[in-house]
Order: sequence, then structure tokens, then C-alpha cells
Amino acid sequence: MLRRAATGLTALAVLGGLAVAVPAAAVAAPARPVGGVRYAVQDTFAHKLTVRGWADDPARPRVSIKVTVRVDGRVAGELRADEPSRQLNQNRGFTGRHDFVLHVPWSPRAGRVTLETRGAHSAAPLTEVDHLRVRHVQPPPGARIVSLAKRFVGQARYVDGGTSPRTGFDCSGYTMWIYAHAHVASLPHYTESQRHARHMRRISAEHARPGDLIFYLSGGSSYHVAIYAGHHMQYAAATPRDGIRYQAIWSRAVEYRTDWH
Repeated sequence: MLRRAATGLTALAVLGGLAVAVPAAAVAAPARPVGGVRYAVQDTFAHKLTVRGWADDPARPRVSIKVTVRVDGRVAGELRADEPSRQLNQNRGFTGRHDFVLHVPWSPRAGRVTLETRGAHSAAPLTEVDHLRVRHVQPPPGARIVSLAKRFVGQARYVDGGTSPRTGFDCSGYTMWIYAHAHVASLPHYTESQRHARHMRRISAEHARPGDLIFYLSGGSSYHVAIYAGHHMQYAAATPRDGIRYQAIWSRAVEYRTDWH
């Protein structure tokens, strides 16, 4: 037989005819916060970390609780797990919102992600609820080229002979810098030299992928080069007035070339 004392601090257990005081915590320990890290991936080219997970406090199941994400002991982010969590709710019988996603710049090579929370009570101790090893990925060449190319839209100047973000770009200086820093190819300067660079080959428009080069032709030679963005669009060092632009391909007299697929 087990009886709770009126104070709620102890319980009386009747064992062999003797009443024995037992701490209440031993009778009904409070539920602790729970959580999980579903996904932890670092883009080693863009130096970005993405962590997806969930957290819940059974004591207050409808409340979206705050979580702390650590990477190798360092705080990477503090946020509330308040994203919709329909599948989680169905699988675990939860209510409310309990998912989260963290996107954060992270240059060092990440090893282990740890998820911590205080639950629904801010005065509670910070408790680790899960951890996961980080998976490292590097995007394919086309994605690396496009991710760099778009950074300079509206940000860099057009300068004749320019080959860097600091001084400005001309059209071939732009493609040369992007390909080099995307770790795809070391291209020469000037459009016609790039058109006939080593390993550069002509492809049809149907086979062109974002990140390939578009050469504008006149009289059998090229006079302008841009980076294909897909859907008849391009990134280009356009004119001194326009600078770096995301724009439609504006001529039919073009040739697509690639050296990476």
C-alpha cells in the first residue's frame, strides 16, 4: 500500500506492517524534455551548417520550447522549436509545434552537433537531449559556380579589363574569377580564349546546365561571355552602366560550352 503525505513532499509506504517515508520524486519523477537531431549537414564550399530537429516538454506539450544547438561545444544557435510538426505529432501523439531548422555560417569543419533545452521552464537546468555526427557535403560544379555568380549581382562594377570583385569585372574577367574560385577550372582572360580553352567543348542548348558558359557570336568569333543560370537566364558582367546582372539571354547567336560535364 502506498499513500502520499499531505505535503506532497513524501509518501508513506506500508511494508511488512511498517510505514516507511519515501521521497515523492521516487514515486512520480517529473517528465523531462525530449528532442532529437534529424539532420546535420555542413556545406564545406559555402561554409554553411544546417541542423533540423525537434523538441518537446511533456509537462507542457502544447508549448514550443527553446533549444540550444552546439557544434563541438560552441553555441551555433538558440531558437524556438516552433515549426509545424504534423508528422512528429502523429507518430508520437504530440500537440502544438515542435520542429526547428537552423541555418548558420560555419567555417571550421564541424564534428558533432548537440541539442540542449531547459524545457518549458526558463529556470530549469540546460539538459542535453540528443546529439549527431555532422555529414560534410560539397555541391557539384554547376551549383558552386551559380552560388558565387549570384553574389555579385548589383554589388560589383563593370570595368574594362577587370578581374576581381575589388577592382571590378569585365565579362570574361567575371567568368574567369567565378570558375577559379568555384574550383572548377583555371580559365584565361578574354572571351575567345575562354571559348577555346583546354577541355572546353561545345554543347547544345538542350544539354546546357546552370553554370555553363554562354558565348555571344559575331562573324564566327565571340565578343561576350556569360554564365548560364537556367530557364533562358544568365549572370553577366553586362555594361559599365548595369554592372553585374541577372538577365535574360538577349541574342539567338549564342553558343553554349562546358568543361565540367
